[in-house]
Amino acid sequence: MVQSGNTIIRKAAFKALAQISSHHPTARILVEAGIVQIMAEEMFARRIYDEPMNSKKEAAAILANILESGVEHDSIQVNPHGHRISSDYVVYNIICMLKNSTAHELDINLIRILLCLTKSPKSMATIVSVVNETEASYTLIELINTQHEQLGIAAIKLLITLASHVGNTLAERLCKTRGQPESLIESQTETNHITEKQAVSAKFLAKLPQQNLTLNLALLHKNVVPTILQRIILIQRSGIRTSRHASVYLEGLVGILVRFTTTLYEPQILFLAKAHNLTSVFTELLTKTSSDEVQRLSATGLEKLSLESIKLSKPPKIKKTKLTNLFHLPKLLSSSSLKRRKIPLLCPVHRGVCSSETTFCLIDANAVERLLACLDHENNEVVEASLAAICTLLDDNVDVNMSVSLLSEVNAIQHILNVVKEHRQEGLWQKSFWMIEKFLVKGGNKSASDISQDRLLPASLVSAFHHGNGSTRQIAENILRHLNRMPNTSTSYYTM
Repeated sequence: MVQSGNTIIRKAAFKALAQISSHHPTARILVEAGIVQIMAEEMFARRIYDEPMNSKKEAAAILANILESGVEHDSIQVNPHGHRISSDYVVYNIICMLKNSTAHELDINLIRILLCLTKSPKSMATIVSVVNETEASYTLIELINTQHEQLGIAAIKLLITLASHVGNTLAERLCKTRGQPESLIESQTETNHITEKQAVSAKFLAKLPQQNLTLNLALLHKNVVPTILQRIILIQRSGIRTSRHASVYLEGLVGILVRFTTTLYEPQILFLAKAHNLTSVFTELLTKTSSDEVQRLSATGLEKLSLESIKLSKPPKIKKTKLTNLFHLPKLLSSSSLKRRKIPLLCPVHRGVCSSETTFCLIDANAVERLLACLDHENNEVVEASLAAICTLLDDNVDVNMSVSLLSEVNAIQHILNVVKEHRQEGLWQKSFWMIEKFLVKGGNKSASDISQDRLLPASLVSAFHHGNGSTRQIAENILRHLNRMPNTSTSYYTM
C-alpha cells in the first residue's frame, strides 16, 4: 500500500505502520517483511512533489521506532545495491537531510535514528567518520539554538553520545556558534523548575573533553561560574526530588566545575578557582548529595586541586626591619618576635602557608575525613576517586611523614584496609596498596602493627602478586616482604 497506493491509501498505511512499529515486539516481523528497505527508499530516493503528506517524516518515524526496539540492525540492507543501515550511504543521507530540513518532526526522527545507530560500535565508527569529514558537527550544534524544545533536547542527547569520540571538534565548533556556550547554562525560564533541556545542556558541557582550554576559557569569559554555583545551592536547598531532571542537572553543573580543575596551568582559570574557593565547594558536595556521580566528580575535583597545593604553598614573606637589614640579627627571629608580628602557621604537609582558598589545601578545607568516609561507599568509582584525592597527600613532593601522621590520627589505614577487603578492582587495589606501603615505611610501629594484624590483607596481596598487573604486583611484593609473608614462589597459591 505504501509502495503503490494513492495518497489516501499511503497516508492510511503509514499511520498503521507507525502504530504497529511503536509496539516493539513487532519489530522483527516488520524487518523480515522488508519494511526497512521501503522506509529507506521513502526517505532517500522517492520524490513525490504533489503529495500533501510528508512521507519522509512518516518513514523516519517508523524506522526510528523499529531501531529503538533493539533489533539487531548492522546486517540489515536498505537497498538493492547492498548498502546496510550502518553504511556511509545511510549516515551521509541522514546528515544531509538534517542540514536541509526545516521540518522539526522530521529532524527529531532523523536524530532518533542516529542515536540508535550510535549503540553499535560499527555504526558509531561510521557516524564519527562522517562527522569528521563533513560539516555535520556544525549542523547538530546549530540545532541547540532552535526554538523547538524537543528538537533541541534530541540534538544535545546525540552530541553527548558523540562527545567521547569527537569531543574536541564539537567543543571548538560550539565556541564558534552564536550565543554559545553560555546559552547552555543560562536559564530558559525565570522559574525554579528544572527542564530536561537544562539538564542535558549541562551534561553536554560536562561530557566534552575536560582539558579543552578553548571551551574552558569561553565559559570563564562568559562568567557562567556564579550562575552554576547559585543553581547548585538552589538544588541543595530544594532537593533533587523537586524535578525528575534535577539529579542529571546537578551532575552536569558539578561536572562543568571539574573542567576548570584540569586546566589550572592557565592563570585566569587558577584565579577563578581561588576566587570561588572551589576546594570548599567540592568538599561540601562530598557529603551533601545523594548522587554517586556528584561524589565521584567532587573527589576528582579535589584531587586535581590538591595536586597544585605543593606549588602554590609558599613560606611566609617576612618584611625585613631596618635593624635586620643593618645587622642581620638572628635574635629578631625569636618565637616571641614571630608571635608579635603574626607570622602565619605553616602547613605541616605542604611546608608553606596554606588555605583551602588560595592553595587548595585538603587539610585546611577539612576534606580528609569526608574523603575517608567516601571510602566506605559501595560505588567503586566513588571509592577510587576518593582514594586518588587522598593519595595527593602522600606524594613524594610533600612531607610524607607528616601526612602519614595526620592520616593516622583520623584512622585512615583502617578505611584503606577495608577498601582492599570490600573491593577487588585492579585500580582500587593498586592505589590502596600504594598507600599501605607508605604507611608501612613512614608510619612507625603503630601503622605496621595495624597492617600486620589485618587477617585478610595477606591473601589479597598474594592474589595481586600472582594475578595483578606489573605495578600492582610489584607493590604487593614490597608489602609482603615488609611483612615477611612472601609466598613460596614454587606454589601458585598462598595458604594462610
